[in-house]
Amino acid sequence: MKNTENLVVVHLSATAVYAVIGNVVSAKDIRILGVGQVKNSDFYQGRIKHRERLQGAIKQAIQEAEDTANCRVHSVWLTLATPELSSKNSAGDVRVEDEVVRAKDMVEALTNAKSRDLSSDYYLMHCCQQGIYVDEQDVMVDDAIEMMAHNITVMYHLMMMPVSSRQNIQKLLQSCDVGIDHIVFDAVTSAEYSLMSDERQQGVCLVDIGASTTSICVYKENKLIFTHCIATGSHEVTMDISADFGISMIEAEKLKKTHGTVDVNSVDPSSFFIFKPQGSNDEINVGVYNLARIIEARYVQIFTEVARQLHEAGLIGYIDKGIVLTGGGSVIKGMIPFAKKLLKMPVVLTNTHPAISAYNHFDNDESFKQLNIQVNDRAYQTAFGTLLYSQSEQFRRSEKSEPEAVQKNRVTGVFQSAGQRFANVLKKIL
Repeated sequence: MKNTENLVVVHLSATAVYAVIGNVVSAKDIRILGVGQVKNSDFYQGRIKHRERLQGAIKQAIQEAEDTANCRVHSVWLTLATPELSSKNSAGDVRVEDEVVRAKDMVEALTNAKSRDLSSDYYLMHCCQQGIYVDEQDVMVDDAIEMMAHNITVMYHLMMMPVSSRQNIQKLLQSCDVGIDHIVFDAVTSAEYSLMSDERQQGVCLVDIGASTTSICVYKENKLIFTHCIATGSHEVTMDISADFGISMIEAEKLKKTHGTVDVNSVDPSSFFIFKPQGSNDEINVGVYNLARIIEARYVQIFTEVARQLHEAGLIGYIDKGIVLTGGGSVIKGMIPFAKKLLKMPVVLTNTHPAISAYNHFDNDESFKQLNIQVNDRAYQTAFGTLLYSQSEQFRRSEKSEPEAVQKNRVTGVFQSAGQRFANVLKKIL
């Protein structure tokens, strides 16, 4: 009989709060018990705009997930994007005292990396271990504990955010009566859902286009080597349409989804249609080509900034598998041919992940049918990716640098209770 556990994820986006409760059977079998989604625009570009409304949305989303799953939530994994993110590849050097690498050496390595690259006003939101150099060897290993060594150098990708922002988020979740097990940058969890192992090995860039932000992460040789968050998303596209046609944001969003395309070359310049805004007698003569040009201009800006970040980091030559697109802003018509032409590299959209499935714990078929529809909703992919990330080799390797690794005789099995398993790497900095 396998030992399983229920994990809870809250994903904060600019348009909604998502809550997911999953039963983790294995890394290849995660059964969704309940989900919740509450529309809310009070977490915009990584900042809390209206604390009370956002608090209410988080509580409601968790309540919906609890009701569907028939369980109670006490702590969550939190995933979000913020343009305040500051990322750096770092290293922690340790002299091994008794010539056998212990858990305390891994903890000391992260401490030394933080002392080098983490400023006093920033907080380690999330870190990923990239590998370990043992003595003078040229090739990194993934796990050095119990190995004979005089010195080790542990390589990390550190993702940091301002201390004040982290404190505000912690207080917000506390006011919702839940604790935080972990905070994870949403591009990393989206990558866990979206990327195949060969893509991560050969070199790939995930671009997650949200409403108010565009998150980027790059993998090479199965290691996270770059993350960044741009303060622009698909919401700006809607604003451009609203301003150009003199219509509300709601109507502009509808126009974008029903008639919009980012591929100008696919549009007949002479094509027009009549648009009637809801609640108005006005009729707007909309040129399909003009609409496409408005949309194209903003997406050119987004992808130009993505390309600039990759160029400045010297990563273009490492991305052999090109770009994988995810996020609500990536599903507009014409996206793939547009992005391929603009970026001059392979571009694909993410697919559903085979490990995620709806679990039928209901006494009626309709409830299961509804949950199955929600599990196939792209909007939940970032949250589902967090469940996958909790079972990943990447997380288990990084976990060994946490202080609790010294205090406990770590069990090598994947499944432990949530209270034992998830040491909070964030707590040691505040």
